[in-house]
Amino acid sequence: MDRNSIIGLGLIFIILVTFAYINQPSEDEIRENKRKQDSIALAVRVADTAIQALPVQGEAPDSLSPEAVLPDSLALATTFGTFSAFVSGSETFTTLENEDLKLILSNKGGRIYSVELKKFKRYDQSPLLLMEGDHNKFEYVFASRDNKAIQTGELYFTPLVSADAHTVTMQLQMADGSYFNQVYSLDPQGHGVKYRLDMKGMNGYISPTNNYLDLNISQRLQLQEKSMESERRTSTIYYRYKDDEPTYITETSDEKVDLKTPVQWISFKQQYFNSTIIADQKFENGNIETVTDENSAYIKTASASLTVPYTHADQETFGLMMYYGPNHYKTLSAMNTELERIIPMGWGIFRWVNKYIVINVFYFLGQYIGSFGLIILLLTILIKTVLFPLVYRSYLSTAKMRVLKPEIDEIKAKYGSDMQRLQQENMKLYKKAGVNPLGGCIPVLLQLPILVAMFQFFPSAFELRQQSFLWAEDLSTFDSIINLPFNIPAYGSHVSLFALLMTVSSIFYTIYNNQNTAGLTDQMKWISYFMPVVFLFMLNSYPAGLNYYYFLSNLVTIGQQLGIRRFVDDKKLHAEIQENKKKPVKKSRFEQKIEDMAKKRGVDPTKLKKK
Repeated sequence: MDRNSIIGLGLIFIILVTFAYINQPSEDEIRENKRKQDSIALAVRVADTAIQALPVQGEAPDSLSPEAVLPDSLALATTFGTFSAFVSGSETFTTLENEDLKLILSNKGGRIYSVELKKFKRYDQSPLLLMEGDHNKFEYVFASRDNKAIQTGELYFTPLVSADAHTVTMQLQMADGSYFNQVYSLDPQGHGVKYRLDMKGMNGYISPTNNYLDLNISQRLQLQEKSMESERRTSTIYYRYKDDEPTYITETSDEKVDLKTPVQWISFKQQYFNSTIIADQKFENGNIETVTDENSAYIKTASASLTVPYTHADQETFGLMMYYGPNHYKTLSAMNTELERIIPMGWGIFRWVNKYIVINVFYFLGQYIGSFGLIILLLTILIKTVLFPLVYRSYLSTAKMRVLKPEIDEIKAKYGSDMQRLQQENMKLYKKAGVNPLGGCIPVLLQLPILVAMFQFFPSAFELRQQSFLWAEDLSTFDSIINLPFNIPAYGSHVSLFALLMTVSSIFYTIYNNQNTAGLTDQMKWISYFMPVVFLFMLNSYPAGLNYYYFLSNLVTIGQQLGIRRFVDDKKLHAEIQENKKKPVKKSRFEQKIEDMAKKRGVDPTKLKKK
């Protein structure tokens, strides 16, 4: 073998070793693969057990077969091993409640069977149940030491109620004193449930290969509000990786997400309420999923499979905080877990406007005023007062363009066929007159963050829920003055009066604004008239509070424009512009810099201009 061959083989060997090293799985990937393999093995064992219990089709029972003569207890022992004593029983219920919550616990699975929020009602004034019956799941899955697939949802626990009735322990007591306990505790008030998994001596019953317990949770989200469409549009799963910002599954799509790093909390979020579990430490990993059935009476099905660490110690504890309550920003923010991020407030500057301005003003006024219709009115006036300087500057710029219109028309008549020269002459005129052609647009753009922030705030403002004002029974949902016997695509099957008022006021403002704005083409005018109609279709099913705010905002803006017009004299403004035109044109910094650069190169800027 020559030297080149030896070098080539050596390089190939180095490349292969490097490739194998780079592509070796990380510790997290190894743990995740092991978890999946163990879960598959558990599922296979459960399936094998179920298949073995089925009779063979067409085969007559054999009275001499071992299965035929086995008593029930022995058959259960074959399937559930050391946990067979907890499989038979009857379901009983235990109530645990405080001022805000009423929990019903089932001994089957030792889980929460239903959750009632005592101080709130559904849209039809029936009790508000976040969870109910067999439409939810909370169970641990693990392999036993005798190689059986155990699901705690199939086991019957013994309920133990504390003397003060604030704590219920669901207990599996083994023969040797070992136990598997689920402990639920409530404070006298509040929406938080303290949960603790206590295990003692379970290392003698759980397989030594199990370094975690699978915690499977699912919940069919029930309709709480008037509009199924709005509830589905705002319901999803939020989650937060430990020491990271919360994120979520998009509300408008069904998706399954693998959680490959430790997770602090999972929240099943609806429009105005949520069911959340917050780990004292962390869940190792897992997956979450949302599924929507358009034909179902339920909003969505939300589920999570999470891994709880297990170290095979003689005594182990895993703690959770369960929150069942409203999406109230101040309440969630006080928990210091960033759970308030489940309330959509927009992103970037829109979120800052809501977080630091709108929410605080809204809550401050709410402490002194009982009518939320009046609060929205005062909030609108306050915001419009703060924005008044921008409105004034916008109007002033529009007025300047209006008084210059005759001169602009002259330039257009003279250079209409030469677009480049037309633009140059217009810019010269603007510069001499001291007018910024974009001066009317910039103030409007600066108001945009408030407009968008309100669009985010009102549909998620819990305080508006079931608050009536004028004809609107509930400001948090659409106000319907007429229910149509048919559905109009993109509009709905009802007529919202606040949406109509918002549209009419928008059209009136557009007509007024177009009459006072120079240089608008017919196409631009028709687009401006068409947009309010588009918003009518878009906002007809949105909360009445939002349409009410936009309606008030339009009225106040029109009032401000009329007031400004009384104090701005077009003739006087025209005279000021003519005086400005007599003054020498001040060069901008950019123009001065260009001239300085030209002079350094030995070029005369004045000759360039003449050319």
